[in-house]
Amino acid sequence: MKQCLKCGKLIPDNSIRDYCDICYEVYEKLFDKIRDYLEEFPNATAFEVSEYTGIDLKIIKGFVNEGRLIEIENESVNVTCKRCGALILSKYHEYCPKCKKALLKELNSIKGYFANKERAQMHYKKRTK
Repeated sequence: MKQCLKCGKLIPDNSIRDYCDICYEVYEKLFDKIRDYLEEFPNATAFEVSEYTGIDLKIIKGFVNEGRLIEIENESVNVTCKRCGALILSKYHEYCPKCKKALLKELNSIKGYFANKERAQMHYKKRTK
């Protein structure tokens, strides 16, 4: 018997995976999330994938080490967030994840304000002769 690399649970020696079934399923879901992001932004850096998916950079690097992902170094990509000026290392996004969340929250609150029927009505002045 060998141990799962993630949780330490015992798995059979003849298993082709280094993870138990539960941990393997979790890692596959994480990989699917990364793959979906890379389909939309094919030349994204590992840092960018981590920032926008919320998946730890160590996990992404692990997939690179396993040969499931290929990382292309791109030193020329240094973009700053248009709102806070933070370095985001992305040519695909204009805002860092923190500012993007804040902007979406602000937009949703504005949308909620105008969703109120009384405030959303148009008013016009009647012309008097």
